[in-house]
Amino acid sequence: MAYAVLGLVALLSLLPSPDIGANDKLMHFITYFALSAGFTTLVNRNYKLLWVASGLILYGILLEFLQGLTGYRYLELADMLANSTGVLCGLLLRLTPVPVWFRWVERRLF
Repeated sequence: MAYAVLGLVALLSLLPSPDIGANDKLMHFITYFALSAGFTTLVNRNYKLLWVASGLILYGILLEFLQGLTGYRYLELADMLANSTGVLCGLLLRLTPVPVWFRWVERRLF
């Protein structure tokens, strides 16, 4: 399921889209916050957090570079920063009871 969400993010990031204005950076932050929250709360070992966070940050950077190659989307450093900030803030959920709840939901539904 989580990998399907990564695919959806890639698809939506690379397809032409209307300009959503000032909310663009907020949407980047929320998207990568949700990815980070989902992935990092499902990881049982703390040492894997660095791999997950690094992977998501690199994923966001890669998608930005790919957007720059499309001709109809743009590579923006501010988007990379919003993506990375979202990932790092998503990591903070590890310090709350949310991971226990996420794992419970994952076991029940999938």
